[in-house]
Amino acid sequence: MAYLKKLCVVASILAIAFLGVSCKKAHERVAGGGEAPNFTLTNLQGGSMTLSELRGKVVLVEFWATWCLPCRELLPELNKVYEKFKDKNFELLGISVDKGGDTLSRVRAFAKEYAIIYPIMVDSGTVNVAYGVSGIPAMFIIDKEGKVVSRHMGFIPGFADKLSKEIEGLL
Repeated sequence: MAYLKKLCVVASILAIAFLGVSCKKAHERVAGGGEAPNFTLTNLQGGSMTLSELRGKVVLVEFWATWCLPCRELLPELNKVYEKFKDKNFELLGISVDKGGDTLSRVRAFAKEYAIIYPIMVDSGTVNVAYGVSGIPAMFIIDKEGKVVSRHMGFIPGFADKLSKEIEGLL
Protein backbone atom coordinates (compact mmCIF):
# COMPACT_ATOMS: atom_id res chain seq x y z
CA MET A 1 0.00 0.00 0.00
CA ALA A 2 2.79 2.43 0.90
CA TYR A 3 4.57 1.59 -2.37
CA LEU A 4 1.41 2.40 -4.35
CA LYS A 5 1.02 5.69 -2.50
CA LYS A 6 4.64 6.67 -3.26
CA LEU A 7 4.18 5.71 -6.90
CA CYS A 8 1.10 7.95 -7.14
CA VAL A 9 2.99 10.88 -5.58
CA VAL A 10 5.92 10.45 -8.00
CA ALA A 11 3.56 10.14 -10.98
CA SER A 12 1.72 13.31 -9.90
CA ILE A 13 4.95 15.28 -9.54
CA LEU A 14 6.14 14.13 -12.97
CA ALA A 15 2.80 15.03 -14.58
CA ILE A 16 2.84 18.51 -13.05
CA ALA A 17 6.45 19.05 -14.12
CA PHE A 18 5.70 17.89 -17.66
CA LEU A 19 2.64 20.13 -17.96
CA GLY A 20 4.53 23.11 -16.61
CA VAL A 21 7.39 22.60 -19.06
CA SER A 22 5.11 22.05 -22.08
CA CYS A 23 2.95 25.11 -21.24
CA LYS A 24 6.05 27.21 -20.63
CA LYS A 25 7.57 26.16 -23.95
CA ALA A 26 4.34 26.99 -25.82
CA HIS A 27 4.14 30.37 -24.08
CA GLU A 28 7.82 31.18 -24.80
CA ARG A 29 7.50 30.20 -28.46
CA VAL A 30 4.36 32.24 -28.99
CA ALA A 31 5.18 35.25 -26.83
CA GLY A 32 8.83 35.49 -27.79
CA GLY A 33 8.42 36.43 -31.44
CA GLY A 34 8.53 32.86 -32.62
CA GLU A 35 6.60 31.46 -35.52
CA ALA A 36 2.87 31.25 -34.89
CA PRO A 37 1.71 27.64 -34.54
CA ASN A 38 -0.12 26.70 -37.73
CA PHE A 39 -3.65 25.33 -37.60
CA THR A 40 -6.55 24.43 -39.84
CA LEU A 41 -10.05 24.86 -38.45
CA THR A 42 -13.52 24.87 -39.93
CA ASN A 43 -15.36 28.17 -39.90
CA LEU A 44 -19.07 28.51 -39.09
CA GLN A 45 -19.96 28.38 -42.78
CA GLY A 46 -18.29 24.96 -43.16
CA GLY A 47 -15.15 26.10 -45.01
CA SER A 48 -11.68 25.44 -43.65
CA MET A 49 -9.17 28.13 -42.77
CA THR A 50 -5.43 27.51 -42.45
CA LEU A 51 -3.26 30.10 -40.75
CA SER A 52 -0.22 29.54 -42.99
CA GLU A 53 -2.34 30.41 -46.05
CA LEU A 54 -2.66 33.94 -44.64
CA ARG A 55 1.09 34.66 -44.93
CA GLY A 56 1.58 38.14 -46.32
CA LYS A 57 -1.24 39.47 -44.11
CA VAL A 58 -1.24 40.76 -40.57
CA VAL A 59 -3.44 38.40 -38.55
CA LEU A 60 -5.14 38.87 -35.20
CA VAL A 61 -6.07 35.53 -33.61
CA GLU A 62 -8.55 35.82 -30.75
CA PHE A 63 -9.48 32.99 -28.36
CA TRP A 64 -12.85 33.44 -26.66
CA ALA A 65 -15.98 31.61 -25.40
CA THR A 66 -19.71 32.29 -25.39
CA TRP A 67 -19.84 32.17 -21.58
CA CYS A 68 -17.00 34.70 -21.12
CA LEU A 69 -18.30 38.17 -20.12
CA PRO A 70 -15.08 40.08 -20.99
CA CYS A 71 -15.14 38.31 -24.39
CA ARG A 72 -18.64 39.66 -24.98
CA GLU A 73 -17.52 43.18 -24.08
CA LEU A 74 -14.61 42.87 -26.50
CA LEU A 75 -16.76 41.90 -29.52
CA PRO A 76 -17.82 45.43 -30.62
CA GLU A 77 -14.18 46.55 -30.38
CA LEU A 78 -13.00 43.65 -32.54
CA ASN A 79 -15.77 44.31 -35.07
CA LYS A 80 -14.43 47.90 -35.31
CA VAL A 81 -10.87 46.68 -35.84
CA TYR A 82 -11.96 44.19 -38.48
CA GLU A 83 -14.06 46.78 -40.31
CA LYS A 84 -11.19 49.25 -40.30
CA PHE A 85 -8.53 46.88 -41.69
CA LYS A 86 -10.34 44.08 -43.55
CA ASP A 87 -9.41 45.51 -46.97
CA LYS A 88 -5.80 46.29 -45.99
CA ASN A 89 -3.93 42.96 -45.91
CA PHE A 90 -5.40 42.06 -42.52
CA GLU A 91 -7.40 39.14 -41.15
CA LEU A 92 -9.06 38.60 -37.78
CA LEU A 93 -9.80 35.02 -36.73
CA GLY A 94 -12.04 34.36 -33.74
CA ILE A 95 -11.50 30.92 -32.22
CA SER A 96 -14.12 29.71 -29.75
CA VAL A 97 -12.89 27.40 -26.99
CA ASP A 98 -16.43 26.34 -26.06
CA LYS A 99 -16.95 22.63 -25.37
CA GLY A 100 -19.90 20.27 -25.56
CA GLY A 101 -22.01 18.38 -28.06
CA ASP A 102 -23.98 21.41 -29.22
CA THR A 103 -20.98 23.75 -29.45
CA LEU A 104 -21.24 24.52 -33.15
CA SER A 105 -24.93 25.48 -33.01
CA ARG A 106 -24.36 27.49 -29.79
CA VAL A 107 -21.44 29.41 -31.32
CA ARG A 108 -23.41 30.05 -34.54
CA ALA A 109 -26.35 31.47 -32.56
CA PHE A 110 -24.00 33.56 -30.43
CA ALA A 111 -22.18 34.97 -33.49
CA LYS A 112 -25.53 35.93 -35.00
CA GLU A 113 -26.88 37.46 -31.78
CA TYR A 114 -23.74 39.56 -31.27
CA ALA A 115 -23.40 40.42 -34.98
CA ILE A 116 -19.81 39.20 -35.27
CA ILE A 117 -18.55 40.17 -38.74
CA TYR A 118 -15.17 38.40 -38.79
CA PRO A 119 -14.52 34.67 -39.35
CA ILE A 120 -15.29 32.42 -36.37
CA MET A 121 -14.04 28.88 -35.83
CA VAL A 122 -14.33 26.36 -33.00
CA ASP A 123 -11.14 24.96 -31.49
CA SER A 124 -10.85 21.21 -31.35
CA GLY A 125 -8.89 21.63 -28.12
CA THR A 126 -5.40 21.68 -29.61
CA VAL A 127 -4.97 25.19 -31.02
CA ASN A 128 -5.33 27.05 -27.71
CA VAL A 129 -2.83 24.62 -26.17
CA ALA A 130 -0.35 25.26 -28.99
CA TYR A 131 -0.65 28.99 -28.27
CA GLY A 132 -0.27 28.54 -24.51
CA VAL A 133 -3.65 30.13 -23.77
CA SER A 134 -4.30 30.10 -20.04
CA GLY A 135 -7.21 32.57 -19.92
CA ILE A 136 -9.62 34.31 -22.26
CA PRO A 137 -9.99 36.54 -24.06
CA ALA A 138 -6.49 36.02 -25.44
CA MET A 139 -5.27 37.71 -28.61
CA PHE A 140 -2.16 37.22 -30.69
CA ILE A 141 -0.99 39.59 -33.41
CA ILE A 142 0.94 37.80 -36.15
CA ASP A 143 3.03 39.71 -38.69
CA LYS A 144 3.16 39.14 -42.46
CA GLU A 145 5.99 36.60 -42.04
CA GLY A 146 3.97 34.46 -39.63
CA LYS A 147 5.71 35.54 -36.42
CA VAL A 148 3.83 36.37 -33.23
CA VAL A 149 4.66 39.99 -32.42
CA SER A 150 2.38 40.52 -29.42
CA ARG A 151 0.03 38.79 -27.03
CA HIS A 152 -2.85 40.44 -25.17
CA MET A 153 -4.87 38.94 -22.32
CA GLY A 154 -8.19 40.25 -21.03
CA PHE A 155 -10.17 43.32 -22.01
CA ILE A 156 -10.23 47.00 -21.17
CA PRO A 157 -12.58 49.56 -22.77
CA GLY A 158 -10.98 51.37 -25.69
CA PHE A 159 -8.84 48.36 -26.56
CA ALA A 160 -9.59 48.80 -30.29
CA ASP A 161 -7.37 51.90 -30.36
CA LYS A 162 -4.38 50.02 -28.95
CA LEU A 163 -4.88 47.12 -31.37
CA SER A 164 -5.33 49.51 -34.30
CA LYS A 165 -2.01 51.23 -33.59
CA GLU A 166 -0.18 47.90 -33.44
CA ILE A 167 -1.80 46.66 -36.63
CA GLU A 168 -1.12 49.91 -38.50
CA GLY A 169 2.55 49.61 -37.57
CA LEU A 170 2.71 46.16 -39.17
CA LEU A 171 0.79 46.90 -42.36
